[in-house]
Amino acid sequence: ARLNIAAVGVAKSLAIFFESPIIMILHASNALAPTQASRKALWRFTLFAGGGLTLLLSLLALPIIFQTVGASFLGIPPEMLSPVMQALLLMGGWPFAIAWRRYFQGLLIYHGHSRALAKASIARLCTLAVVLATGFLLHIYGAILAGAALISGVIVEAVIVTIFARSYGATLPPQPPENPPNLPQNLRGVWRFYLPLANSMMVVWGGRALLIGIIARAQDATIAIAAWSAAWGLVLTIANSTRMVQQMVIKYRHQLPDRQLLSFALSVGGACSAFLLLMSVTPIGDRLVQSFIGNDLTLVKSIKPVLLFCACVPLLVALQNATQGFLVSEGRTGHLNLATWLGTGVLLSTATVAISSGLNGAISAAIAMIAGMCV
Repeated sequence: ARLNIAAVGVAKSLAIFFESPIIMILHASNALAPTQASRKALWRFTLFAGGGLTLLLSLLALPIIFQTVGASFLGIPPEMLSPVMQALLLMGGWPFAIAWRRYFQGLLIYHGHSRALAKASIARLCTLAVVLATGFLLHIYGAILAGAALISGVIVEAVIVTIFARSYGATLPPQPPENPPNLPQNLRGVWRFYLPLANSMMVVWGGRALLIGIIARAQDATIAIAAWSAAWGLVLTIANSTRMVQQMVIKYRHQLPDRQLLSFALSVGGACSAFLLLMSVTPIGDRLVQSFIGNDLTLVKSIKPVLLFCACVPLLVALQNATQGFLVSEGRTGHLNLATWLGTGVLLSTATVAISSGLNGAISAAIAMIAGMCV
């Protein structure tokens, strides 16, 4: 279990790095939905970017390439190379499915059908659970099962989001606005609008992929990668529920006072951080962590301090996404890009210094992540 948790953590970090350039397609779809020309241009961009990134991820997963990149560049322990590679091979279509899904999610949000996103996410979760349960009963190797479950879930969600968008009329040509906004009308214009957003997410998730490589140089590398992967997965399970505040800001920026939108983000982030803090300091939290991880007491012991350090992460994620929403709504994507470069630089430098000082690998990652997010 410990080896598989570590391997899936590495594989998912790499998959999300290749997903990162198209993470902001949801934001772009929401922002560019008012005119049919901008929608069509973004759709062409979505297919081009999603297909290209899927091709690159599939090439990385090939044994002849991954053996070199994984061992030499990332420093992944030898026993983890094979399960990581197997999971990546199954997840080759991840970027294309994510890009497709996010385009239609943006249209649904623009047209006020946010409940459809929740229903599609529940379907994804159910698919994930069914695949995992079936594979567990069939004794399929953990990393392979995780890769199959992740890609199955996101494909099902993409299909259902597309069906909802078509059935609710979100894909129909919008009514021409009285005062047409200055939006990109062709593929070249979409590239100029979107490039800073894509670069921002590549920097963020590229930095987090490199963080795994830094942890791999720690004295307790294998347990540190497993502990960080499991703890960060649990933190994001809670923190990701705050990310959609950015879409609320983009959609309602000119209909509600900025202070009200910011207060909303603070209340969402604060509630999620309080819940994570309770998980890290109460006996009930101990049982929840054990149910999440299994009976590996060494791993549980390594995770608890990381959760305590990261209790503020949901609040930081909510603030980060709210302020990004203000910038995107004003078209100031370059400012967002600058912030991510500074934050990622602090993340990697802090982790390097902490690991070089002999600090616990997972704790080093937590401290570095919080420092980067604060910046």
